[in-house]
Amino acid sequence: MEQIIKQILSSHLSKINFFVIGRAILEIILFVIALRIVNKTFNLFFDKLLSKISDEEVRKQYKTLRQLGIYIIDIIIILFFTTNILESFGIDMKPILATAGVVGVAVGFGGKKLVEDIFTGLSIILSGQLRLGDYVTVNNSTGTVERITLTMIVIRTFNGDVHYLRNGQIDTIINQTKDFSYPLFNIGVSYNTNISHVISVLQDLGRELREDAQYGKYVLSDIEVFGLNNFHDSSVEILFRIKTTPHEQWMIKRKFNQMIKERFEKEGIEIPFPQVVVHNSMN
Repeated sequence: MEQIIKQILSSHLSKINFFVIGRAILEIILFVIALRIVNKTFNLFFDKLLSKISDEEVRKQYKTLRQLGIYIIDIIIILFFTTNILESFGIDMKPILATAGVVGVAVGFGGKKLVEDIFTGLSIILSGQLRLGDYVTVNNSTGTVERITLTMIVIRTFNGDVHYLRNGQIDTIINQTKDFSYPLFNIGVSYNTNISHVISVLQDLGRELREDAQYGKYVLSDIEVFGLNNFHDSSVEILFRIKTTPHEQWMIKRKFNQMIKERFEKEGIEIPFPQVVVHNSMN
């Protein structure tokens, strides 16, 4: 029995070309090394480039291009080494590549979606409509851009959901963090309030916010108070806004709301709230 097993093993081992296997293993090792070296070199180049750029908006654009560049380079390296490894095992890639070309042409007539995705993706990326880290609304999805490829955009919503959007299906892009932002405020005060006084208080608070050591660096200009905007049942509405750096509009809005509440209480300015008055008809 032992002799039979040895004969079977010997028969199978004689058919194995260890040189080919060794060459394939070497090429796989070279593939891993090449992938790491190229990616590291590419990242070092962009890190050096980004270190010289202070404008955060320009930095976002270069970070997006870096991710796209690595994506394309990785695909090229993977295809190159896969072809070489298959040829090491005696697989002639020329007929396969020729067939792939014919199939590619055939698929091209029915694969308009893929072509559309790629061209739309290039247009979006190169025009800077959105970048990695931007807070955007794409179609009906709102969140932070986590990844951009030639075929899709990945958005993570505030509650952690991940949306995958094909580039070719994108109709509208609303970028809420490009160049600067404006948190809008609609503050209601009672009808008997002196509106000019309220506006003066808001302007004073705006100056105080700009001079604040922690928050002032995120405010780009003086507060813009547009005046009395609407009449409601129990209040009048004053509209104003503050120009901020991208991504910081929500923090500034929360901080300024707190400042308004505290100052209005000191100034005796009433912020109306819904009330229900009940009359007892039994008396």
